Amino acid sequence: MRLDAISITRVFVYIFILWSAFDRYLLPKLYVFDPKRLQEISQESIALYGDDSGNANRTLLFNDLSARLKKEYPKYVTDINWDEWVFNNAGNAMGAMVLLHASITEYLIIFGTPLGTEGHTGIHMAHDYFTILSGQETFFYAGDVEPRVFGPGQQNWMKRGAKAQYQLKGFALELAQGCIPCMLPFGFLEVVTSTMDYKSFGWTVWYSARHMGLNLLKGKI
Repeated sequence: MRLDAISITRVFVYIFILWSAFDRYLLPKLYVFDPKRLQEISQESIALYGDDSGNANRTLLFNDLSARLKKEYPKYVTDINWDEWVFNNAGNAMGAMVLLHASITEYLIIFGTPLGTEGHTGIHMAHDYFTILSGQETFFYAGDVEPRVFGPGQQNWMKRGAKAQYQLKGFALELAQGCIPCMLPFGFLEVVTSTMDYKSFGWTVWYSARHMGLNLLKGKI
């Protein structure tokens, strides 16, 4: 069967219509995390152990936040495992991350670096909510003449399909909602092109696959 240009166009139109319907009506129903609630929980932990709390301690901050998230989402959030931090290089930025949740449609991680990093956000088929836990993020869209600055407790929402330059010195709670597998090439490409850090790559794949598999068994897509 030979496909002519009209037939191929028709196939793409059908795919677009199906995806648009899925994206608008079904995909949001698969999400379990509320970005605003995550920000509120983060602010509670920051008040106790954040930069300006008088008792600043990032270890206690992350442990407290993990416990609060686990209490709020007991079925979907795992306790922070300090042995499972891995380096991540993407868009010329470098940091470390630890998974709290990963599924086909969402991930929740703590990401950052105490040294500072900057790079390209990438363009993703997911919304990204970046709640600063410590330090500061500066953010720049093409056309901005001044940076957008986010401090502890503030949340930076980057809409799906957007792109920007960012700089981060500190740590953030990051929630992504959308097509998570579509984001993986951006997170892994620099392993092949520059860092050759196959160990971090392997652990990231294993941790992500384990989380996704366990969540699928719970019925979480």
